[in-house]
Amino acid sequence: MYKKIHIPKRTFTVIEELAERRLDYVLSFFTDLSRKEAKKIVENGLVLVNNKLITFPSKKIKKGDKIIMLEAEEESTPQPEIIYEDEYVIVVNKPSGLLTEKIGSEKGTALSEILKNKGRITYPVHRLDCETSGVIIFAKTASAKQFLIDEFKNRRVNKTYIGVVEGIIHPQKGILKGELRKSKEYAETHYEVMQILKSATLLKLMPRTGRTHQLRLQLAQIGHPIIGDKRYYNIKRTKIFFKRQALHSHRINFIHPETKRWVAFSAPIPDDLKRLIEDLRP
Repeated sequence: MYKKIHIPKRTFTVIEELAERRLDYVLSFFTDLSRKEAKKIVENGLVLVNNKLITFPSKKIKKGDKIIMLEAEEESTPQPEIIYEDEYVIVVNKPSGLLTEKIGSEKGTALSEILKNKGRITYPVHRLDCETSGVIIFAKTASAKQFLIDEFKNRRVNKTYIGVVEGIIHPQKGILKGELRKSKEYAETHYEVMQILKSATLLKLMPRTGRTHQLRLQLAQIGHPIIGDKRYYNIKRTKIFFKRQALHSHRINFIHPETKRWVAFSAPIPDDLKRLIEDLRP
């Protein structure tokens, strides 16, 4: 699904001539990266300045600052995998790095655009964040779209996510429920601990409501943010580095809009998340 380019780990010390320059400029000075490529690497969470993760390319750098560019596999536009398709629905394994659909002035490539370019007319009925990978449904007819939207609204679609969070979660099973801090909306998620890792926990997450950023917010609110989450993970105290949020939509069960029978589809854990889990095993 990807064309990979290996980027080795590199370390630089800022010289006087580069003092007060932007971080992306400094990276392009020390490497053969373009400014655009350097900007992307910083935004993807692959650069440390004095051992602190920095994700904004405009940061001004001082003389003597130590910059570490982490080892990574840079990828071209990821391509989705079609898991199932009929006249009414299409189920896709969305790679991390694709928007579900573009809303307003959002930048980036959208899964809906890729499907359209492949000759498929689709209607989104739910969303995955750009950095979240995994299984997602699109309707292919207006009637299927309305049916599935109603199923989501009435909480008759069962979703299971796999996530890696900072810290050790107790107890082994539980329910996260209550208001989300910003929106004040009620949210509910059931969880199970799959494995205790080094300073982290591998979780199975089953949301019962579908609020925006629900899993990310709920876990951050209890002090166990999803590793790699650039919005809700406190980068000032980050201990584990991962280039995207460690969250994967693993399985979905729903009633088919035409047959009215329950169907289930799953997407395997992607290689980058597998490597993170393996690296964190005790």
